[in-house]
Amino acid sequence: MAHRARIKGSDLYLVIGGFRDVQVNDVESLLRRIGEMAAPCTFQIFDADRVAGWEHLFMAAVNAYRAFKAGSALSRSLAMEILLYASCRDQISEALEVLGVSKSTKNIALLVTSKEEEVAKGCFERVSKLLGAEDDSLLLVSEEKFRILLDVYGVTVEELEAVGGDPHEALTSLLIERGALLAVQR
Repeated sequence: MAHRARIKGSDLYLVIGGFRDVQVNDVESLLRRIGEMAAPCTFQIFDADRVAGWEHLFMAAVNAYRAFKAGSALSRSLAMEILLYASCRDQISEALEVLGVSKSTKNIALLVTSKEEEVAKGCFERVSKLLGAEDDSLLLVSEEKFRILLDVYGVTVEELEAVGGDPHEALTSLLIERGALLAVQR
């Protein structure tokens, strides 16, 4: 079951979910088809194997929304700004390298936004028919995924220990914090 939430203090609703065994033959074609099916919503897709929980994407959306409201967004679209915050990178090319979907991507995370909750839900459901088998467990941090995320995001054991608690939760918290710090570094 997809995660639904509203960004507090806004009129923006989000739906976030994972999809298993997606066939990505042509990324541009996939993006175009999703765009047609997701209209009038804004959407972004991510390599789910590099996502540290649905909260990771939710907080990236919160930070992207705030950047647009403050006039400090680096990109022209909310979707791309969400990708920047989720990847903890300020360069679009680097963000795509970290979290972007490629022909080899099998598991996709989908984030859909709208100013109306039911519209966001409907857009997500339409796109889910294209992507296939919904599996939100893909967003969770497994032991194997944990090791991959440490490497991809350059997180050290010392950083995890400084946060304390469950290492998987600490990793998610660190990535959310790194994303949030992008606004300060601008």
